[in-house]
Amino acid sequence: MKSSHTPFPALAKASKHGALFILLAFLAFAPGFGQKGKPAAKPPVSLGSISNASFSTFAPTGMSVAVVKDGELIYSGGFGFKSNAAKKPMETSALFNIASCSKAFTAAAMAMLVEQGKVKWEDKVVDYIPGFRLADPWITAQLSLRDLLCHRSGLETFYGDLLWYGTTYTDQEILARMRHLPLLKEFRSQFGYQNNLYMVAGLVIEKVSGKTWEQYVTENIFQPLGMTSTRSSNDALRPTDNVTNGHIKGKDLAVYDFNGTKPAASIYSSVEDLSKWARMLLNGGMHEGKQILSKESLRTLWSAHTLIPVSPNSESWGIHFRAYALGWSTFDYMGRKVVEHDGGMPGYISKVSLIPEEKLGIIILNNGQDFQVNDALRYKIIDHILKNPNPRDWDATFMNFKRGGEDWEAQQAEARANGRIQGTKPGLTYAEYAGTYDDPAYGKASVVEQNGVLQLTFLPAKNLFTGTLEHWHFDTFKVVFKDEFLTYGLVSFDVGPDGKVHGFKIDLPSDDFQFFELDFKKE
Repeated sequence: MKSSHTPFPALAKASKHGALFILLAFLAFAPGFGQKGKPAAKPPVSLGSISNASFSTFAPTGMSVAVVKDGELIYSGGFGFKSNAAKKPMETSALFNIASCSKAFTAAAMAMLVEQGKVKWEDKVVDYIPGFRLADPWITAQLSLRDLLCHRSGLETFYGDLLWYGTTYTDQEILARMRHLPLLKEFRSQFGYQNNLYMVAGLVIEKVSGKTWEQYVTENIFQPLGMTSTRSSNDALRPTDNVTNGHIKGKDLAVYDFNGTKPAASIYSSVEDLSKWARMLLNGGMHEGKQILSKESLRTLWSAHTLIPVSPNSESWGIHFRAYALGWSTFDYMGRKVVEHDGGMPGYISKVSLIPEEKLGIIILNNGQDFQVNDALRYKIIDHILKNPNPRDWDATFMNFKRGGEDWEAQQAEARANGRIQGTKPGLTYAEYAGTYDDPAYGKASVVEQNGVLQLTFLPAKNLFTGTLEHWHFDTFKVVFKDEFLTYGLVSFDVGPDGKVHGFKIDLPSDDFQFFELDFKKE
C-alpha cells in the first residue's frame, strides 16, 4: 500500500557500529588533540552520524537502517523505540510490517515461475483465474500477468483498497467485487497504483504452484536466503517474534490483521533480513553459490514498464525519468539507475533502495508514520557513498515538504469546519435515516437508531468503520470511525422529492482510500 499513505532524541543503537559512532560523536566535540597549535583532524562522517542526524530532525518513534555495499553489510543501526508506550529500544533485528515493499517478493515469485516455464509474462490472467473480471470486458480479456505487476490496468490509484482494508473479505470475495470498480485510466498507457492486482498475482502463483502465496515466498525466498525472522503476514507471527509497534502521533497501534490482499503488503521483516534480500539481488540473483533469481529475471523486474511523470522538484535534483517496473519503481540519480520501493501501512513506513551498478542497497524502516525521513536519509546515504561533491541539505528539504503538507492539511481542515452551516436541523426523524444500505463494489452498511442516537457501520469492516452520527447540517452528519489513521467523515443522506431517504455518500478526505467513490443505496 502507499504508499498511499503519508507523514513524524536520538537513541542510537547501531549494533557492532554503535561503539564507533559514540566514539566519533565524542571526538567531534572533544578538545583538539595533536601537536600544539594544530587542530585535530576532523573525524570522518559515518553512516551512523548521518542516520542519527535524520532521526533527530524528523523524530519518528523509531527507525532501523541497513546499508549493503559490494556484497557486505557495511552499516546497521537502530534509533528510538519499538514501542513508545513501553520505551523499548529499537533493534536492527526488530520486525516491521514492510507494507508495499512486499510487492517485490510477489514479483520475484512470479519471475521464478516464468524461469521454470510454468507461466509466461504475456499469459492472460483469465486463463488462470476464470472468475477474474474488470469493468471492461476487453481489458479483462487482454490483461496479462505482466500487467498485474506494473500498475497500468486502467484502474485509478488505490481504487478498491477499501475492499481489503479492515474487511473480513477473502481474496475470492474481493476478486468478485473488483468488476464494479470504474476504469478511469488508459489501459497500458497511464499509471494507476493497485494493491488488489497483486492479490490476483498471488492467486495465479497459488494456482500454478499448488502452494499459497505465503508458502511460496517463504519456501522459495525467505528460507533459501536465511531470512529466518521474516514472516509472510501477521498470521505467521509468533509470540516470541521481535515485532515493533506502529505509531501514529506517538501512540502505539495494534498489529493490523491482514485477511485479504496479502501479496501486496503483508510481509514483516527486519533490516537484518532485508539486507540478505538486497545482497542477493545486487549479486545477480546469486546467494551462497545458489542462483535464486536469474539475471534475465532481474533485468525484467527492473525494466521500466509504466512511465510516471517527473515532478519539477525531481527535475531540479537531476532526475530525468521515473517509471514503474515489476514490483519496483525506477528513476535516475547522479547518473545511476535507482531501483526501489516504498511501503506504508498505518504506523509503518518502509523503503528498500538499490543502485545495481554500485552494488549499493539501502533499507530504512520507521514506525512513526514518516515518509519524509526515509526519503531524506536515502538521498543522504547515496550522496555519501557516491561522494556527491554538491550534496543538498536533504533533511531541510524534506522537513520543508513535511511542514508544508501539515500546513495544507490544517488549512483544509479549517475550511471544512467553516463550511458547516449553523442553526439547521435534520429534515427527517432519526428513525427515517435508519436502514440497510448497499454499494455494488463495497457491500453493505447499516444505520441504526437507538435511544435517539444514530450509529453507522460498514458491515464488512465493522471493527474499523463504526461510529456515531452527529448532526452537522441539514441531512449531513459527522462520523468519527474507530480507525485513528483517518479524519472524520461527513455522511450526506440523499432525500428525494418524496421525502424518503434513497441513499448516502461520505466525504472523508484520505490520500489512501477513495471514500468518495462509495455510493450507498437504501435497500
